[in-house]
Order: sequence, then structure tokens, then C-alpha cells
Amino acid sequence: MTGVQTCALPIYMVKLILVRHALTVDNQKSRLSGHIDSSISEEGKEQIDKITNYLKDFDIDKIYTTTSSRTKDTVKKLSELKSIEIIEKESLKEISFGDFEGLTFDEIKDKYPKEFQDMIEKGYEYKYPNGESLIDSYNRVCIELDNIISNNDDRTILICSHGGTIRNIITYLISNSYKYHWNFKIDNGSVTILEVQDGFTVITAMNNTSFI
Repeated sequence: MTGVQTCALPIYMVKLILVRHALTVDNQKSRLSGHIDSSISEEGKEQIDKITNYLKDFDIDKIYTTTSSRTKDTVKKLSELKSIEIIEKESLKEISFGDFEGLTFDEIKDKYPKEFQDMIEKGYEYKYPNGESLIDSYNRVCIELDNIISNNDDRTILICSHGGTIRNIITYLISNSYKYHWNFKIDNGSVTILEVQDGFTVITAMNNTSFI
């Protein structure tokens, strides 16, 4: 008897709760803060209380953040409430804006017109001076995400990170490409939930801010 040879494929299920950090002072002023730190604003502190209240009854096995204080501060109360230690991951940080950290796009356009034009023309491939390109940040985040998923079978993982990082995660899991990065709106304090099973991803909640 002949037929198709089959093999047992690994079966895994991971639920990802992606939280963008609460509003910061730099966010309010439209200043680029990728790898530099920026403190949570007064409005952001109110968001933290609402995020904590919303997520307190969720089943969560692990909490990951970046090394930036704004992500750790956003879920600190939640981690204490659930007695879950925060795991910090440098590789989940926002894109590095290099020499343009702390500037607005208007300031870049005014002070560095050639760089601003390059930014528009090169798009995903544009690399900030002494910083990263979007593709660089995408690759960095994807490697870390693969490690997290492979080490957390059948668990619910909360990742508190940044808008760019969350967009990188979604477009990677949905399309295995960075090209849909800007198709996803990720607001401060928002919650996005993905279920990943055997390499297939379903979005069950997207940029939810209804509790804020």
C-alpha cells in the first residue's frame, strides 16, 4: 500500500497580550524617543491605573517589558498585583532614532532637510544617523519574539513595549514581512491580543483602548 508519508508536527499555542506603554512627556510633544528614556506624563499615570484595572483579571503567566522605564512603569502595578516578576528584554525596544532622538519631525525637516528627504524616499530602508532602519528593528524584534514563543508553549504572555515594536510583532506573525508595518494603528495604553497556534496567528483584539 502506498501513500503520503506524514510526520508529527510540533503543536503549540501561545497567547500574546501586547500593551503599548502609557503616554509619555515626549509622546505629548511629538518628540522621537526610541532608545532614550521618557517619563510617563500625568495623563499617562491615569492610563496606567486603567490598564491595571482592565488586565487584573486576565490569566497571565509571564510579563515581558523592554529596559525602558516607560514600559516597566506601565505594568509595574499589574506585576505586583499578580506577583509576576517582570522580565526585561533589550531586543524589544523601540527603533533607535540615533542622532534624531528627542527631536520632532518638524525639527528634523528644518535642521536636516537632506536627511528628511532621504527618510521619505528610502522608507523602510532609511537608517537614522547612528541609529537603525525600520528593517533593522524588525529583524531584532523578530529574533527575540521567536525565542519568547518557543520557550512559552501553552502560556499567556504579556509584552509591554512600544508602538513600533508591536507593529513589528503583528506584521511578522501575520505576514512574515515588515511591509505591513504602517497598516496597524497602536495607541498609547492600547491592548492587542494575538493567539499563535502552530505558526498560524489570529488577532482577537486590536488596539483596544475602550477601557481608557
